[in-house]
Amino acid sequence: MKYLLVNHVPFGRTAAAGAYQVGDMWLEDLRAEGRAIRAAGGQLIVATPCMDQLEQKASGSFHHVTIRPQDEGFEYIPLPFFISMAQFLRARRSLRAALKQAVERSTIVQADTGGHPVALGQVVWPLAGAMGKRRIWAFDGADPFPRLELYASEDRNPVRRFAKNWLVNNFRTFCRSAIQEADLVFSHNRAVVERFKDVWSDHCYLFDRTFVTTEMLLMPDEAAARKSALLAGGPLRLVAVGRQIKIKATDHVLQAMAIARRAGADLELDVLGDGEDLPAFKSLAQQLGLTDKAHFLGTIPYGRQLYDVMKRSHVLAITNLTAEISRNVMLGMALGLPLIIYRNAGTDGVIEESGAGTLVPCGDVDALAAAFIGAAKDRQLLARQIDLGLATAKLKTLDACHEQRISVVCSRLLQSQKVTQAS
Repeated sequence: MKYLLVNHVPFGRTAAAGAYQVGDMWLEDLRAEGRAIRAAGGQLIVATPCMDQLEQKASGSFHHVTIRPQDEGFEYIPLPFFISMAQFLRARRSLRAALKQAVERSTIVQADTGGHPVALGQVVWPLAGAMGKRRIWAFDGADPFPRLELYASEDRNPVRRFAKNWLVNNFRTFCRSAIQEADLVFSHNRAVVERFKDVWSDHCYLFDRTFVTTEMLLMPDEAAARKSALLAGGPLRLVAVGRQIKIKATDHVLQAMAIARRAGADLELDVLGDGEDLPAFKSLAQQLGLTDKAHFLGTIPYGRQLYDVMKRSHVLAITNLTAEISRNVMLGMALGLPLIIYRNAGTDGVIEESGAGTLVPCGDVDALAAAFIGAAKDRQLLARQIDLGLATAKLKTLDACHEQRISVVCSRLLQSQKVTQAS
């Protein structure tokens, strides 16, 4: 089994031959997938765009590391990088040529919805089909369409807005066809299942979205210490982690915090991450009188340093405005952080089933403030949520997820291939 993973998250070139920069969280995902594929007797081949200099906002991570792919157990195929239609049109011929060579060497091709303004999956999918390869269509953590629709609607130029809406509608039609044509479909978002329920069938599988490794999981003595500190009283410390952009709604967290503090809740907030809207969020904190209570700590490298900073807080606030599954959901559970989270079709199920957090109507700042007030008052509930979150995270690690996916591949694709060859 030669398993080709085509993904839009780029690598970056370095001065050293055969060495590349890659986002640290993205690398952990690739390592886990590679381990699962090797355990099944296969080889992972990764094809992504390659930038001359990897940009943080494009890397899918908080921090970069330099690697040699062969040392990590996978083969890497660099693809042309594009981020605009003009760049895509210039790169299209060389992109197709590179993907065709990669597909020819593979037995299974996995493609997904990532890439702008044209998904890489739209390019590689017909190539793999024409060459008779087994094909897997994947939806990662996000239902991409609400975000794409929002992006299109915000363009004030009517011609460009029409063109963008056409691309979104065309892509929706493409995804519907890909689901029907695929040998397997993997989704990590329940919203996707609901969106395409008319074509969702027994070759389609839903998995939990996670970046949790065994090393992240809080030890029993650490969990006990966290609960003791929480129950001891003092200010309730909130933390918001991620790219500081409007659809993450850090402004809602600040507004709700101000309301809760006026109602008597003793709250403090750490904001981790950078992004284009960070200056606006800082300005809002000042306007709301939160200068001494809301701390903007910037980007912290993913790994132990980030975990340690997050664990200084008591509660993780997640306020995505689109149906995107935040990687912080499982990370918070693993680190012993109860969640206060906006309702989101992608994550509601895991929160309801685990009991590890409090769900708040999406976009309702008053309800978010009420949840903060409730958390500040009911520390016993937060202590129970620590235990419930940890129990869930232990069952839903990154390795477990990839092992489940490759088990499906082996049983549904490789076994059927052997039967076909034998007959």
